[in-house]
Amino acid sequence: MIRRVGVLIGLAVVAMLSTGPLVGAGEAWAHAGGLTSSSSEPVVLGIEPAVAGLDVSVVEFGARMRIDNGTGARVTVLPTPGSVVNALPTVAPGSSALWADPRVAFAAAQPTPPERRLAWTIPLRVGDDQVTVLGEQRWPPSPAAGLWWLLLAVMVAIPATVVAACTRRGGLAAGRVVVAVSTLVVIVAHMVHIYGSALVPAQGQVIWLFLSAAGFAVVAWPIGLAGAYATLRGHQAGPLLCLVAGALIAVIISPADIFSFHDAVVPFAWGADLDRFLIALNVGGGLGVIAAATILLRRTPDTEQRHAR
Repeated sequence: MIRRVGVLIGLAVVAMLSTGPLVGAGEAWAHAGGLTSSSSEPVVLGIEPAVAGLDVSVVEFGARMRIDNGTGARVTVLPTPGSVVNALPTVAPGSSALWADPRVAFAAAQPTPPERRLAWTIPLRVGDDQVTVLGEQRWPPSPAAGLWWLLLAVMVAIPATVVAACTRRGGLAAGRVVVAVSTLVVIVAHMVHIYGSALVPAQGQVIWLFLSAAGFAVVAWPIGLAGAYATLRGHQAGPLLCLVAGALIAVIISPADIFSFHDAVVPFAWGADLDRFLIALNVGGGLGVIAAATILLRRTPDTEQRHAR
């Protein structure tokens, strides 16, 4: 049995390496499109002078800007005088464009000002006229990071403590249920986290964004599902598979998301606090599965018989 599990883990490692192209070099695994959490976000205040049919907005939680050109003229995003930037869009009438503006990126890179706001402007040419997009970078209040770290610690402790209590009382069946259910909860939480992040990018099909953001999880999920099933059936390999899935999600896949505990702006479709809760479940729950499965593996029926002798 142990040999079979070893072969399965080896195949999982090979599959993880083969999924590298899904992830993309340098991209965060946890958020689609390589988006990351941030301490600030840009806000468009208006266009001066106003142009009927022209709309400029912020998308992807501040990562990019968007122009919707409902005017009858061509709209060009102009560089700052003296700048060498030339990768700015020109938008035909009736079209839209996305771009990452260097002026917004520069404002976001500045230290937090005392007033927690920093103005920026983007010049545009609409036909023969020049207009200006007025905006500012805003630094929302930081989240209570300590509470999220505490929740993560609680997520670690719950399955480990419950399984330890069950096995001390001879309740191996109850311990198996706890390990299996905990593994399933972590997998579902991670899937929801990935799907919520896949809805944020303004371009691309959701299914491909989902797979790209999932990365190595395409291996961790089936391992965890198989482990939960085997654990409930009483197979000795079950807890070990749960342990592997928990380790993949908690130690390899999710740690980059921990910054969301400290950053105010999180690229997640259904709210930053929900995503922080899911991240606490992914990391803390995954570590809890590792601990609980380890306890259960040390209390297999064979081990109990040796102790009885």
